[in-house]
Formats: sequence, C-alpha cells, structure tokens
Amino acid sequence: MKGLIRVKLRTVILALAVAIVLVGSSFALAASEIVFIGKGDQAHLLEQYFKADPEINLTIVYSENLFDTDSPYFTPEAMANYDAIILGEVVIGDSFNGSIVMEQWLQEAIRDRVAAGAGFAHIGGWCSYQGGNAGWSGQWHGTPIDEILPVNISADWDTNDNGCDVPAANAPEHPIVAGLSWDAVTRFGGYNKVEAAEGSEVVLSDPATGMPLITVGTYGEGKTVAYAGGLGGGWDADFIQWADFPQLWLQLARYLVN
Repeated sequence: MKGLIRVKLRTVILALAVAIVLVGSSFALAASEIVFIGKGDQAHLLEQYFKADPEINLTIVYSENLFDTDSPYFTPEAMANYDAIILGEVVIGDSFNGSIVMEQWLQEAIRDRVAAGAGFAHIGGWCSYQGGNAGWSGQWHGTPIDEILPVNISADWDTNDNGCDVPAANAPEHPIVAGLSWDAVTRFGGYNKVEAAEGSEVVLSDPATGMPLITVGTYGEGKTVAYAGGLGGGWDADFIQWADFPQLWLQLARYLVN
C-alpha cells in the first residue's frame, strides 16, 4: 500500500513539474505586441529592424487605414493586447495630416491604454509634434497624445531642418542608448523643437541648443519616449547610415515593452 502511495506521489510531482515547465515555456515564447501607426517608409524600416528580435511582433497600421471604420486594429480587445504603441508621421496629403486625421476617440483610447501599462513612443518629422506649417504638420499640441508624452509640444511650428550634428548622450547608460557607438555618428539631422516635461529624463540632446532629441518618462503605468528626430531617410539621411541605427530602434522597442 505504501509503495502504491509513493508511486502515485511521484506521478503527481512529475506532472506538476511538467506543467510548470510548459507554463514557463509559454511565457518565454510569448512575443511582445507592438503596433506602429504612420507612413509606409517608417513602417518598413521598423519592420526590417524588428525582424532581428523574434520576441517582437509588429503590427502596422498605415495612415490611410485610420479611415477604416471596421478596422480590427483598435477594438477594445486589440488595444488591450498591445504592449507598446509607436506613433510615426500620420501623412495623407496637403493640410490633412497628424491629429487632423486621427479621430479624438482613438487618441483617447491610446492615452488610456498607455495609462494602463502600454509603452508609447512618438517619432519626429514635419507631420509630427506640432510640425512645419499648416499644410504639413502634426498639430498634436493640446491633444491626448500631447498629454501622454514626456515633452511639451509647442503651439507654434517646431521643425528645425538645420538640426544637429553629433548629439550628446546625457544618459549614456540608459537602455535605449547604452552600448552604441556614438563616437561614430557624424550627423543626427533635423528634429522637432520640444521641451522636456517636468519629471522626464533627457537621454540624448543637441549640444548646440540644449534641445532634447530623446526624452523618456511615464504616463500612468506606461513608459513613454519622445524621439524628436526623423525616421525614413529625410532628416535622418546621414544618421540612418550609422551602423548602430537599427540597434537603436531595437533597444527603444525593448525599453517600451520591458
């Protein structure tokens, strides 16, 4: 009888051990879900860079997809599944870009998801932050997206096409920029002129103006990143040639979701 009890006990212990291993494996294999919203050239670059990390699953929502009233990307169930949201330049055409394109309910849904724990990053450009002029702008000042960010978006046009040559790493050990060859950067390029918000940390800046280039903070339970430079070969035509440029974006993504 005692021998039978011992056999059954060993069987139970073995079954529990297998269950723990299986559960642990499922957690290890679960990829982080990131959604990118914006124009195609930025989307394609991030898709290329993130392929290097099998633990990142990227969903792309192009600017024109924001008009799809039956879109599956922003249902409450889909929003709850995103670990991070990256907002690029939302570009449709002259005088119809940025916050003008994205409806208020979606901006509020993004804000609420970040407050609940999703990471959020915004990428600079003429149609980002406040933007370059009435025809080509982001006009995010005073919106729920502005509320999320660790920077204050100007009410005036904020593009700086002259930009920055070699940026200053204010926080060289920060996970977004650590371990990268910053001494090999020859030019960062243009950026949006934003102001670091209270409680934020400037990770990268323009040493000539003191303007922040990468700023991090939190909103509710979520991490937030304001990347003031461009992505897609315009402002960043030189910076994109830097050998560590893809790794910078991988580290930024990992920071958002970890």
